[in-house]
Amino acid sequence: MLVGLNTTYSENSVITDSAAAATALATGYKTNNGFIGQTGRKSEQHTTVLEFAKKRGYLTAMAVTSTLTHATPAGFISKGHHRDNEAGIAKDFFRKNDEEKLKFDFLIGGGEKYFSEGYSDFNKTASENNVDIYRDGYNFKHIDTYPFIAFTAYDYPPFAIDESKENRYRVTKMTQKSLALLENKPFFLMIEGSQIDWCGHINDIGCAMAEIEDFSRAVKEAKIYVDRHPNTLLVVTADHSTGGLAIGKKIKKDDNSLSKEEKSRSYIWHKDILQGIAASSYKLCDMLKESKDINRTFKKYTAITLSKKEALKLETALAKDDKAIRNSINTIINTRSNTGWTTHGHTAVDVETFAYGKESEKFKGLLDNTDIAKILFDVLSDNK
Repeated sequence: MLVGLNTTYSENSVITDSAAAATALATGYKTNNGFIGQTGRKSEQHTTVLEFAKKRGYLTAMAVTSTLTHATPAGFISKGHHRDNEAGIAKDFFRKNDEEKLKFDFLIGGGEKYFSEGYSDFNKTASENNVDIYRDGYNFKHIDTYPFIAFTAYDYPPFAIDESKENRYRVTKMTQKSLALLENKPFFLMIEGSQIDWCGHINDIGCAMAEIEDFSRAVKEAKIYVDRHPNTLLVVTADHSTGGLAIGKKIKKDDNSLSKEEKSRSYIWHKDILQGIAASSYKLCDMLKESKDINRTFKKYTAITLSKKEALKLETALAKDDKAIRNSINTIINTRSNTGWTTHGHTAVDVETFAYGKESEKFKGLLDNTDIAKILFDVLSDNK
């Protein structure tokens, strides 16, 4: 499904943030970092592809693993706010369009907290708009009508790697449920594996791989849907890259811990190390603070037996703060696996564009992120 790349820079920076990137992907316009649904001048607000789809008679929905009011989903439905004003963004969700219709048919994600902060009586607002509210996490079996909002967490949902076994693949579950509700109807659906980004910010490779596996499964489900419904278009991309991830390292010929076969590879990435990781550095940090035996606890969640030097570094970090502990955990895992990171922030690299199904050929080549929105507007104009 890989058809090309797209550039991600914002109006005022070569390195975008999620608000500016979401606005570009949703409206086709560049804006400054931090802005949602508008250019640098508040009066210049633009229609999003979700809003346009609703006007064209499509059902519209979003499902994310962040809060629903976080920068990316906000960029598709909100305007005129800084990304940090999540309570203000929540108010935009119930602002009707010029046809007096809600912009969404259903939403799945975290962040009920911000709706409670944004409205004096959120339950009343939802009821007045005939919107059902569900607070059952990722239990969607009983949901069969819309409009609704299904909150997966009061604030931010846990990482995939820290979820219960039945909820480990939650992007996949959201995708399956969303497509089942929308099947055989014209729809616009935005799904985000939001926490891939957050794992990159903390340089947590085990966390990142679990999120990517979940998202990969979700894309597979969407592709199967398109195969069954060839009149559907699937587009997959990222708003930016985070962390500057690099895998592998040149082998030292005098490293006697490696076999002759391993040395012959010249470069190596120990992916087997990652297969033993069973918790994010956030969860492991909490477990280590409560532990009476850090060696045993670390091995329980990572399958790694600490060296004396590593154990000493962890003990030193435990005397400091949570950030120091998490950094120490990730440094050990990254060093053991030969995983490299260049930053705890975003990067300026171009990101992949994947497209599949009807009119997917329009996304081929090197595009700007604003081009993706412009093409989607064209596709929506031509169909329905």
